[in-house]
Amino acid sequence: MPPLRDLITSAALDLTPSERKVVRALLDQYPRNGLGAMSRLAERAGVSDPTIVRLVKKLGFPGYAEFQEALLSDMDQRLRSPSALLQQHAQVHQDDTWGQYLHDCQRALQETQALTQAEDVRILVQWLLDNRHLVHCYGGRFSHHLAQYLLSHLRLFRPGCQALEDCARLADAMLQVQHHDTVVIFDYRRYEARALRVATAAKARHARVVLFTDIYASPLRELADLIISAPVASGAAFDTLLPAMAQVEALIACMTRRSPDLAERLDSVDALRNEFGVHLLEER
Repeated sequence: MPPLRDLITSAALDLTPSERKVVRALLDQYPRNGLGAMSRLAERAGVSDPTIVRLVKKLGFPGYAEFQEALLSDMDQRLRSPSALLQQHAQVHQDDTWGQYLHDCQRALQETQALTQAEDVRILVQWLLDNRHLVHCYGGRFSHHLAQYLLSHLRLFRPGCQALEDCARLADAMLQVQHHDTVVIFDYRRYEARALRVATAAKARHARVVLFTDIYASPLRELADLIISAPVASGAAFDTLLPAMAQVEALIACMTRRSPDLAERLDSVDALRNEFGVHLLEER
C-alpha cells in the first residue's frame, strides 16, 4: 500500500464534497487531526460521523481504528526515514539567516504541494472561468496584494471581476454580490474581523466562498465552500505568504490552460494598451 498521505490525495479517488472536506481537515495538520476521536475530526471538517466512516471505507480500511493505525504507522516511517533524520540534524551556521530562510521557504513549498487536492483545483478553475457569474476578491492587511494580484490576472481571462476593498465602500461593493457569484477571500492568522463579515455577507447572498488561508483554525472555515490552505510559519518574526503566492500563480497557470479564448482577449488588451501608451517600450 502506498503512503497514507499519498493515498488520501490521489486524483483517482472519487470523493463527495463532504469527503473532500474531511481530506482537507486531515491534510491541514497531518497526521494530528486524524489521531483523535472521530467526532472531533467530523467537527473540525464540518461533516457528520457517517461521512468519516464512508471515507475510511473508500480508502480501503474496515473501520476508523484501522485507519488511525495506518496514520501512526505512516508517521513512524516518516520519522525514521534517513532523509527526515538528516533534515532534523542538519546544522546551519547561525549567521546564515538568508540561506536558512530560503531553505525554510523551499520546505514550505513542499508542504504546500502536499496540501493540494486536484479536485479542489479543478472546481476552483471552473468557478473562476464561469462568465455567467461575477468574481469578487478580498484580502486583508497583508494579504490584499494576493487578492489584487489574482484580480489583475482574472481581468485578462474574463469580464465581471471586482475588488472588495477594505474601505468605506465595501458595503456598497457587497451589494453587487449575487447568487452563485464567487467570492475569493484571502485571510491568514491573526484573522481579520472584516474578512469574517465579508464571508458572512457573501453566504447570506448565496454566493460561493473560496477561502485562501493557513493550516490553522480560521473562523472563516465553516463558511467556506472551498478552502485552499498553505503553511505560513517561517524562521523569522513574521509569517510568510510565499506559499500562498505560489498557489495563486499555480492557479493562474491552470486557468491559462483551461481558457479557450485567452489569446484573443490578450490581443485585445494589448491593442488597448498601445492606444493608451501604457508601456514605455513596445515591440515593433
